[in-house]
Amino acid sequence: MSNWVQKYQNNIKQFEPMGRHSSWRCGGFADFFFQPQRVEELSAFLREKSDSVEIVWLGLGSNLLVRDGGFRGCVVSTTKALREMIWEDGNKSLYVQSGVSCAKVAREAAAKNRKGLEFLIGIPGSVGGAVKMNAGAYGWEFSDILSSIEVYNLVTKKIETLDKDDINFSYRSSSNLENKVIISATLIGTEGDPALIKSRLKENIKYRKDTQPSAIYNAGSVFKNTDQYSAGELIDKAELKGFSIDGVKVSTKHANFFVASKGANSSSLYKLVNHVKEVVDSKFGVSLQKEILFVGKFD
Repeated sequence: MSNWVQKYQNNIKQFEPMGRHSSWRCGGFADFFFQPQRVEELSAFLREKSDSVEIVWLGLGSNLLVRDGGFRGCVVSTTKALREMIWEDGNKSLYVQSGVSCAKVAREAAAKNRKGLEFLIGIPGSVGGAVKMNAGAYGWEFSDILSSIEVYNLVTKKIETLDKDDINFSYRSSSNLENKVIISATLIGTEGDPALIKSRLKENIKYRKDTQPSAIYNAGSVFKNTDQYSAGELIDKAELKGFSIDGVKVSTKHANFFVASKGANSSSLYKLVNHVKEVVDSKFGVSLQKEILFVGKFD
């Protein structure tokens, strides 16, 4: 057993089935699965682990899928160690760690009568992933409410603070956060009318229920929208609603959501994603970009 595995063995599992941690409830085994209990433990682990071990990061499992052949590295889950939320500067800003769900942030802001964060109720992932992909909903995106982030730099092996202007945000992406682990974000919330904030939250929740599938095994949007097109509309126009491959199908309620049945595997989801992408490209000349990260090997 490697020294770093032995040192952190209380919080490291070997050959962990990643279907337990994916919103689709499918996926192969990860050789190592690490759940640090504190930020200090995470930082120490990153300094000491072997450079040859590949790492992927897991929040709530809404945009990561391990292929059925497994992942020969270490999946690091942030949901135990990075869960703090602290109001600062007279409740004008919210320090929130990367393992906190976006929906929880939305509810916390509403409880403090802080407006502008209501859209987070519609984002299925955690804060760390939302920063990385500049997640958005209802016409808002994460960079709209961001002041700064705290990161662990994998090159310098130090914790650093980056202001919003230091980050190259674009639609559903950020381009200069490579080799950086997001520890926390400081968000801006301005005082608003409590009744109006609660009304917006309810409207966003209702819209989500009315337009998105309620099936347990789905993980939100599969493809990014483009500047000109909605991915869901293109998939719908390609007459792919309801199309399925081996237990995974395009939702009949919203075409940019794929729903897995119990017992489906990640290979089927991968095939469906690629099939939809190819059909849309063939019919409309639009190359859809995935929001899902597939890692690991096929059987």
